[in-house]
Amino acid sequence: MKRPTLILATLVAALAVTGSASAAGNPFGVTVVRFAHGTTPAQMRAAVAASGGVIVGDLSAIDALAVVPSSAGFDARVSSKRSVTDLFADTLIGADRRDGGRDGGHGSAPGDGRADTFADPWHALFQWDDERMNVQPASRRTTGDGAIAVAVIDSGVDANHRELHGVVDKSLGGNFIPCADLKALFGLGFIDRSGLRDCRDGDFEGHGTWVASRIAGSLNGFASNGVAPGVRIGSYKVLAAGLGGLSTWILSGLVAACSDPRIDVVNMSIEAYVDPSDPASVDDYLLFTDAVNYCLSHGVPVFAAAGNAHVRVDRVTMTLGGRRLEGVGQVSTGAGGIATAVPGSDSLDEDDLRGGLVLPGGIPGVTMVSATANAIGAAPASVPLRWRSHVGARDQLAYYSNYGSRIDLAAPGGARAYEIPAFDGGAGDVLAGGWGSFGALAKDGLICNDASESSIFNSACFMARGDAYGWLQGTSMSSPNAAGVAALVLSAHRELVGYPAALVRRLTDSANRALVNYMGGNDPTNAAPGLDGTPCATGFCHIDQTHPIAFGDAYGAGLVDAGAAVGR
Repeated sequence: MKRPTLILATLVAALAVTGSASAAGNPFGVTVVRFAHGTTPAQMRAAVAASGGVIVGDLSAIDALAVVPSSAGFDARVSSKRSVTDLFADTLIGADRRDGGRDGGHGSAPGDGRADTFADPWHALFQWDDERMNVQPASRRTTGDGAIAVAVIDSGVDANHRELHGVVDKSLGGNFIPCADLKALFGLGFIDRSGLRDCRDGDFEGHGTWVASRIAGSLNGFASNGVAPGVRIGSYKVLAAGLGGLSTWILSGLVAACSDPRIDVVNMSIEAYVDPSDPASVDDYLLFTDAVNYCLSHGVPVFAAAGNAHVRVDRVTMTLGGRRLEGVGQVSTGAGGIATAVPGSDSLDEDDLRGGLVLPGGIPGVTMVSATANAIGAAPASVPLRWRSHVGARDQLAYYSNYGSRIDLAAPGGARAYEIPAFDGGAGDVLAGGWGSFGALAKDGLICNDASESSIFNSACFMARGDAYGWLQGTSMSSPNAAGVAALVLSAHRELVGYPAALVRRLTDSANRALVNYMGGNDPTNAAPGLDGTPCATGFCHIDQTHPIAFGDAYGAGLVDAGAAVGR
């Protein structure tokens, strides 16, 4: 791959909240200091203080601290400590937009739908994903046990939203963005100029609120509910709206969640690609690996997004930093490692993910979840690159979803109506009304207040009784769908609590394999222009509709099946 790249796996209505990252992109100069195993937290803190550093993140549970040097020569002084084993720059996950939308304007609230026994009124209208996951049979046994809690490692959660009132347990989680420390070190003006303007609790992006509502949105007689409305949510805010966050913010939240014996499942709708030839990227990957191992050793399974680049991710064994790792998710080194290119580009540099390591989804032990679509919609004849065969086929791999032998499970993630990128589909290639995946949004978040993201073409954010709702797509959506089913299984089978491997095995053994995938990869040979005439000089802009991705690479063990997993 050309460079280390990290991406927040949020397809906000087909615009992925994405970003490049490197040590050079860290505006706060945060450094990760790693210590020998057995070093006590007090010894770690003393070593940092004596070397002239200020601690801004506590990862002592996995032998690390996040530090801002406060004086010259810190690196040399701290490296001289016998307990220090490594030192590297933290990584900033920045934000840009992939597969962006167009047009402004908000959607309007739907009318009341017909409710079923275990669902709120809009559920039958919009929540096609629960039908595909066979949730209703599971709900006859349990809608979730309040003793089960799911940690949402994300942009925060709007706990005051009607769908989450009483669902979010405020005694769990917290805000892991160290704004107070950074303000004290650099001043408010500097951190504001650096893009860090989201220091408050709550969700000012909208992504975390959506994820929480899909897992456990309340069964309250209004709108729609989550997969497991009886379980609790812990909100671990690690990403700042419009900026993203540092790896240490994310891992501080993850470690804190897995340190709390009340947390039973973790969801991470985050996507990243790091370069195994770059020492700092390897250090970052191994830090994530240690955090995941910490969670698994504490009996907490981690579900994560497969990624939205539509690249092949292989399951490999490799040695990194002298450590042999099995089950690593590595992007193919062949043509399958080129991400979807946008017409108008004159090179594939930004899309070349070949050889990259996927995190957190590709970390050994993480359950990586690919995304499926509702169906392939019939596009008008004015869309040249429309599907001509297999129109109406359901549960296809989504046009944006990563795939490959590293995929463990599939779950619905939603997709545009025509199952092709926005630049090929045009104005009718929307998410609203049952193509995307429906959930709650934060009314003060960027998804509902940015003209493009909130548009009819994208999330179609609308207000109902003072709260926001809308449609999203992405492996950010498929991961919480699977995590919600996991929470149902734990609610019905308490003997599985604390046994991640047994839980995941139950999900994979019971997954739906009665699917046929027709979705192909990115086509390297199709140089047709986009719908608006913008040329595709590089290839890889369009979907290959003639060479389908194999079942196991598209779906892993299959599409998660709540009824079978709970009922068996």
